[in-house]
Amino acid sequence: MTTATTTHSTATRRRPASMLAAAILLGLIAAIGGYGSIYFTGLEGWTALGVCFVVAYEFLTLTGLIAVVAFLRNHPLGRPGVILYATWMIYFTLFKLIAFQELQAIPFGVIAAVALVLVTRRSAR
Repeated sequence: MTTATTTHSTATRRRPASMLAAAILLGLIAAIGGYGSIYFTGLEGWTALGVCFVVAYEFLTLTGLIAVVAFLRNHPLGRPGVILYATWMIYFTLFKLIAFQELQAIPFGVIAAVALVLVTRRSAR
């Protein structure tokens, strides 16, 4: 009688903490920012410009969420996607600060900057 043995390890490799932290942070700012864009734009009344802003923002938020999922699944486009999303959030925060003096945007920019640092660490590759 023969026995079948496998040479493959059944243990799975854990994701680095920096990878998980960056994914959680970016997922949170995408979800909260996506909700906030609809809620706060609606408070001022739905104009054509407001609808255009919300549609564009939600598209970028969805792209960011897809990038986070791809990043967690180690897809080749996941890391560049989350880098792009985090960079966009930093620039968007700077735009809101300069153009509208909206100080409420600062936490989003800071979280995106922290996530960008975490994503670019060697351990998150």
